[in-house]
Amino acid sequence: MPFTLLPRDPRIHVFSVSDGSVSLAHQTYLSRLEEAPPEGATPLRDAFGAEIDTTYAEVFAISDIAPLSLRDYLAQAHDIPAETLAAQAARLDALSGDVAVLAPRAVEGLSELHPRPELTHIGSFAPAEVDNVPRELPPAAKTPGIATPAAATGAPLQRRKITLIVLAALVLVVLLAVVL
Repeated sequence: MPFTLLPRDPRIHVFSVSDGSVSLAHQTYLSRLEEAPPEGATPLRDAFGAEIDTTYAEVFAISDIAPLSLRDYLAQAHDIPAETLAAQAARLDALSGDVAVLAPRAVEGLSELHPRPELTHIGSFAPAEVDNVPRELPPAAKTPGIATPAAATGAPLQRRKITLIVLAALVLVVLLAVVL
C-alpha cells in the first residue's frame, strides 16, 4: 500500500518494524559512522520501496533509548512539540521492538513510499516551527565612550615590601650557596 508524501515534506515519519522477512540493520546518526550493516539485513530502499537517503534515517530498538520513551526521544532529538505527539501518545507509548524514523531529508524528492507489510506507519510529525519573527533591538548608546584601564589598587608601600622580601630571599640563597 503506497504511502504518499507531501511535496517538500517537513515531517518526521515513524514506522514500526514487525517480525517477518524484513530485517533492518540498526543505525543511528552516530553508529553508521562506525559499523557496517550486518549480513542479511534488508536495505532501506528495499524495505520502503524507494531511494531513501540512509544518512537521514534511523532504525533502533525502543529499548535502546530507555529510560526515554519514544515520545520523549522524538520531542528531544527531532524537536517535535509535545502537543503534536499527544494525539498519538497511546500508539507511540504502546510500541515495542524496532522503529524506523525518517527525517525529511531521507525522503526528499520522493512523492511516495511503498513500505513492505512488516513496516507500519505510526505517524508523521512536524517539528517545531522556527521563530524568525523580527525582534526590536535594545537602543544603542548615544555617545560612545573610551574605555580606560582601571587604576592600580595596591599602595606603593606594599610593592616596596614585596621587593625587599624578594631581594632578602635572593641574598639568603647566595649566602647559602657560598657556605655550602
